[in-house]
Amino acid sequence: MKLHHAGLAIVFLLGSHAAVQAQAAPPAGTLPPNASVVGSGPIIQPPPPPPAPGTPRRVRGDFAQHTRHLIYVALPGSLERPIYPNGDGIVVLDADNNYAFVKRIHVWDYAGSMSPEDISGVAASPATNMLYLAARGRLGAIDLATDKMVWTTTLDGKCCERPQVDVDGKTLIVGSNLQDYWYKLDAWTGKLLAVIHAPGSSSVHNLNLSADGKLAFMSPNGKLLQIADVATAKVIRKIQFPDNIRVQVLNKDSSRIYVNQNNFMGFIIADTRTGKILKTVEVTSVDWRKVWNSSPRPRIPHGCPSHGIAITQDGKEIWLADGIFKKIHIFSNTDDPKEIDTIDTPDGVFWMTVGLDGKLIYASSGDIIDVATHKIVGTTKSEFGTRMFSEKELDMLFEDGHLQRVSNQFGNEYGDFVTAEKMGVAPHMPVLPGKAPLIATATGQDPNAGVDWAAQ
Repeated sequence: MKLHHAGLAIVFLLGSHAAVQAQAAPPAGTLPPNASVVGSGPIIQPPPPPPAPGTPRRVRGDFAQHTRHLIYVALPGSLERPIYPNGDGIVVLDADNNYAFVKRIHVWDYAGSMSPEDISGVAASPATNMLYLAARGRLGAIDLATDKMVWTTTLDGKCCERPQVDVDGKTLIVGSNLQDYWYKLDAWTGKLLAVIHAPGSSSVHNLNLSADGKLAFMSPNGKLLQIADVATAKVIRKIQFPDNIRVQVLNKDSSRIYVNQNNFMGFIIADTRTGKILKTVEVTSVDWRKVWNSSPRPRIPHGCPSHGIAITQDGKEIWLADGIFKKIHIFSNTDDPKEIDTIDTPDGVFWMTVGLDGKLIYASSGDIIDVATHKIVGTTKSEFGTRMFSEKELDMLFEDGHLQRVSNQFGNEYGDFVTAEKMGVAPHMPVLPGKAPLIATATGQDPNAGVDWAAQ
């Protein structure tokens, strides 16, 4: 009898609920009053706008986070730092969640008795959805939809330095390791397409590409910078600098190059079309020469007073790393640059990566700096809570597992390919269509693998 009454109660409740739903059903395309917000915890978000006509609608019950803004920090990312506090691999941080730790991507296997190779460069392509990791000994490509290594190459056994992705997203230019040539590779397969020979520029070091991808600016740890035509893989121009070239960046249309050099705290500006040195700008707010010329000279990372330079994407400022006094000096980007501000950093800065849209700078000291206010606003930390020191970082934006935007390793004025395209100085880079496959790591046999779900 009790079971009978319970059954009647359930039928009554279900019927009443259906009647209420029928009476209170909202108009098509609108949300009921109790669904005016989505999200949980302290974050309250308005409901997403309806999709544009013709676009696929998300299935009901789809709670996935489709857009991810992530920072990829390659480790060990500097010859100037011990690897042990942070280990090796790629640490992924959530840029939209106070740079919370997301995961560590395993890269290459190392014996416990061996030290991992220093990561000498990192780049990524929305056209292949791959990340390219250069080490002094090999080059690897990682599928960003699976975080698995797709291919690894040692080329001629004398690779590799900073890779760069061409504007089509399908071609790589990569430096050899301290030789006098660069490689041109197929970004999909890693297959060698050509060798760009640059006799006179031994000790290959840094590589930059013009915003339109037509020119490669190849600098050794030497005085002669050579400019190659990417299509023909031939050197077409050369620029002689007073001392060894270190970090280099380009202005919006790549008509000017700004370089650090050995034995100097400041930067030199050269015309990339004529090869003429236009300006030499020295830091005068600190007495760097007294320290640099002292005997014995203290050890200064990278063996130069300044190893790091960036141009803000509005073209108004030049940021310069100070390896002696742990500062960043900021200059006006005018015909006669003047120092306008200084940022003190907790540790030495030896590289600066400009984030997407140019709002933040990621310093190799682990500091995240607001470009507008010149204030430190965050720190890149590992899953152990330790500050990460890396000169190889990328700011990346994903949609459903597919890379949409990626920052450049170098602090060029034209920023990433999307920013450069908006500036009118770069062509459109094709992005992979569709959705990347969902990846889940198996943890054992599924106990429901043989169930006929249609019959349930």
